Amino acid sequence: SLELFSPAKINLFLRITKKRPDGFHELASLFQTIAFGDTLTVRPLPSSATEDAITCNDPTVPCDERNLVAKAANLFRAKTGSQQRFAIDLDKEVPAGAGLGGGSGNAATMLYAATKLCGLEGKYGEDDLLEWSGDIGSDISFFFSSGTAYCTGRGEIVEDMPPALPDSYPIVLIKPMRPLSTAAVYKKLDVTKCSQVDPEELKNDFYMDVLQKSNARERYPAQDLCLNDLETPAFQEMPILAQAKEELIGSGLYSSVFMSGSGSTMVCLGSHALDEAPRFEEESGDDWLAVMTQPVSRTKGSGEWYKKSLVIDSIHDLPEA
Repeated sequence: SLELFSPAKINLFLRITKKRPDGFHELASLFQTIAFGDTLTVRPLPSSATEDAITCNDPTVPCDERNLVAKAANLFRAKTGSQQRFAIDLDKEVPAGAGLGGGSGNAATMLYAATKLCGLEGKYGEDDLLEWSGDIGSDISFFFSSGTAYCTGRGEIVEDMPPALPDSYPIVLIKPMRPLSTAAVYKKLDVTKCSQVDPEELKNDFYMDVLQKSNARERYPAQDLCLNDLETPAFQEMPILAQAKEELIGSGLYSSVFMSGSGSTMVCLGSHALDEAPRFEEESGDDWLAVMTQPVSRTKGSGEWYKKSLVIDSIHDLPEA
């Protein structure tokens, strides 16, 4: 069997550039894998097995064809002609409806595991897996990068980038326990009200800002570089997120604060400090999850998958106000 770390991701910036005729949206985003994630344990079943056997520690996660892990296993068989079925145990830490790509990371990890367990990595490279994965989801392709990538199209066009942040860079994730529906956020999105910043310029400015400020030992990246066009509709859908962002920026603890993906996770960069009695938590009437983490990466083409960082990935509920 194979036990693999399945990392989550954050979007260091996310521009929505247009709505396509097929109903999807064109995006341009700088993606980064982080040392917070799930664990996937996969083993091949005997040839008599007629279906995959999926188990999960989270009772709210479906263990049937709706799960992206099942879709990834089906995709693997469809593309390779293999009849192999798998026992898949999914140990979930990344919540759903968080904007952290937990399910997409699981699907990519499953494709990698299936190829490895069937001894087909010599025949099908990661570029093949990247190309296939666009059939079942938009964000899955990114995980076949080195961990930092500029993604365009629906997210399936992946350009590998150098690390945007050092491996030890402190990141705090703060999220209400209530999930945020991606469909609901996109339904409220008005593309005409999105930022007009050229995403290519934004990408170049991001790297330049990090380079200059890290050399000068200043905090980075700048707040205005970490923009997310989905914040406006997400904040309409869940107004407490706007208050959380304002309060987290106002604390002065972080270089930048922004929402990841379609929410509801707020990402705080530059410090592992945490206010122990945030007003937004008390006023929301909801429990909030706080995760201290950092970037994680891998050497693409080495045949190795992501490894869980041993430094920091502590999870706890924010203390009661």
